[in-house]
Amino acid sequence: LALLLLLPGYGLAMYLFLVLDVIHGVQPNHGESLTASSFILLILVSAVFIGAFFAWVVSEPQVQAFTFDEYKQLLTLTITRRCRSPVQVHVPFSEIISIRPYVMTSSAHDGHFRVAYRGAKGKFFEHCVGDGTSLENIEFHGAWLRGMLGERMCELVDLDK
Repeated sequence: LALLLLLPGYGLAMYLFLVLDVIHGVQPNHGESLTASSFILLILVSAVFIGAFFAWVVSEPQVQAFTFDEYKQLLTLTITRRCRSPVQVHVPFSEIISIRPYVMTSSAHDGHFRVAYRGAKGKFFEHCVGDGTSLENIEFHGAWLRGMLGERMCELVDLDK
């Protein structure tokens, strides 16, 4: 991985040396220009690959499990990030900003909830929970959560409209 990360830097340095030679009037022969162009293409492909890899690693965390504990007034989320171990996050109900239910498909059969809350040091977090929940369960759980959270539980939103 370290060599793969260093390859674009090495390639750009070699390209700069080639450009400096051209500026000073030294023309590379035809064989060197073909080698340089394929080398530059390899550098660009590796840079795109590295960018895609980092985008994949830092993509949005996914909630694997969640529970609402009415007695402890606590939301527990099990969050996984790529290339990391799962983490349990405990959110007191007082720190929940909003819970928004969404219907995803045009047939309006299933959806998910978006939970927004304040974490440590007042930082804002938002996670998708219950992806693929049926419309009946969304309505049932929405009414139950509205009883606990009040106006912080939003109305059902159809994303296809």
